[in-house]
Amino acid sequence: MSAAGWILVAFAVVFAINLEPYFMPPTWAVVAFFLIVYGLPFWPLCIGCALASTAGRCGLAVVSERWGRRLLTAQQRANVSALGQWLNSRADWRKAVAVMVYSLGPIPSNQIFIAAGLSGVGLTPVAAGFLAGRLVSYPVLAATARGATDHLRAVLTGGWRDPKAIVLELLSILGVVLFARIDWPRVLHLPVPSVRGAATTT
Repeated sequence: MSAAGWILVAFAVVFAINLEPYFMPPTWAVVAFFLIVYGLPFWPLCIGCALASTAGRCGLAVVSERWGRRLLTAQQRANVSALGQWLNSRADWRKAVAVMVYSLGPIPSNQIFIAAGLSGVGLTPVAAGFLAGRLVSYPVLAATARGATDHLRAVLTGGWRDPKAIVLELLSILGVVLFARIDWPRVLHLPVPSVRGAATTT
């Protein structure tokens, strides 16, 4: 396969693993794999993977909004909706900067987009901040990687053999569960939301 073909494969893999909510390898490791094993052009690979990653995470947010909210009780939907309305009233640049800073490191970003979907936060500033952070982190992390396995399957399943990665994913799941259970109107001193209204907006 040509280099262009492998780059498209890399983009597809990155999009898919970012669309999945949990137990996926860090994207920078996938970028490093294609960079080292196939010798793909550095900047087109990193920039394209940053865009594919952002698209995948936005897809995860949309799925969380459309189907994830159905797993919440009416009171939980009302609580996270109140948080979403509060966040949407804040300046977009502040949300973008916060997400960008978070995205500069190799920290899982799934819970950010799941929470954004559940609460109905506008995705544009979140996606912009995420893309900006990944445009920095992917080149740095991929360029400093010292080696990669010869098999993509090992990259995709390596996290299942790493106890620290498994614990991190379990903590991420717990974080999303706790996020939905927090009484956000009370925490943020917001008006008590209408449970009936929230129940009809799923």
